[in-house]
Amino acid sequence: MKSLIVIVIATLTITNAYSQYTNSDSTHVHFDGFYFGLNGGSQNVFGGSFVNGIDILAQESKFVTELCLGYRKQFLKNRLVLGLQYQMGFLNGNLSYYDSAEPLTINYKSSFQSGFGGLFGFTVGAKKNWLIMGYINETKRKFNVRIQQGASKFSQMDEQGMLKYGVGIERKLYRKINVRGQFGGLNVDFGKLITNIDVEDKYDLTLGIILQL
Repeated sequence: MKSLIVIVIATLTITNAYSQYTNSDSTHVHFDGFYFGLNGGSQNVFGGSFVNGIDILAQESKFVTELCLGYRKQFLKNRLVLGLQYQMGFLNGNLSYYDSAEPLTINYKSSFQSGFGGLFGFTVGAKKNWLIMGYINETKRKFNVRIQQGASKFSQMDEQGMLKYGVGIERKLYRKINVRGQFGGLNVDFGKLITNIDVEDKYDLTLGIILQL
């Protein structure tokens, strides 16, 4: 992930000066510079706990509200867009797991997530007011986990890191205001840990408003 960020930063720096000479069309610049965004939608949320040598996961699709701050640059006559974005999200990340055979009850609680990554895309249309893009970012969440196993009670702290990726579309709506929609999935590496479920089978779908500064 760090190498991706370095590559994007280097590309933005090197080509920024070059774009000053190649971008003769300055009237159709809608996705250039710093921006602030607010979006919301369904995201794949999961938490884990280590019990009896197994990483026991609970998973649901949850509504997440996100604030984002980013910077992007248009190149090649404003057709190519590259950028970086940081986002922080707020959610009701309460999850639970129950196994009547043990018995085992696990409650997971989280309310915050953050992520940082890059985006790339192309503008379309005669006015270049549509942006078709792809994105990739590293997102992290922390869970407070409470476990009751038989008569025993104990707690754990779980931190989930995942690589999110997907596609999106953005359109200029009015003046400096754009609308954006995104759809994507995730990849997570548990190493050699044994897990009880696959958590890569749900998808993210979000809609939002972007203010181009």
